[in-house]
Amino acid sequence: MHTTERARLNQLNASRRSATPKWLSAIHRAQIMEFYDLARAKTMQTGVMYHVDHIIPVNGKNVSGLHVPWNLQLLTQAENCAKKNSVWEI
Repeated sequence: MHTTERARLNQLNASRRSATPKWLSAIHRAQIMEFYDLARAKTMQTGVMYHVDHIIPVNGKNVSGLHVPWNLQLLTQAENCAKKNSVWEI
């Protein structure tokens, strides 16, 4: 892995940790892991890369969301890259 890519991933993981509330239950934490498991499974099944996206970005410009199950969704890599750390209106 390239040094800049590793640094970016380290920063992303640190952001997630700081945005994860201490009051989350074990069930909530398991639900978060299910999103990541589902993204891996869908990627393997379809050959299309899936990402776990924060609906309200953890490091947004105007607002910052939490790393909680109800703030997560699955997007394709293309959709997530197009979203760019913003909130999509539904």
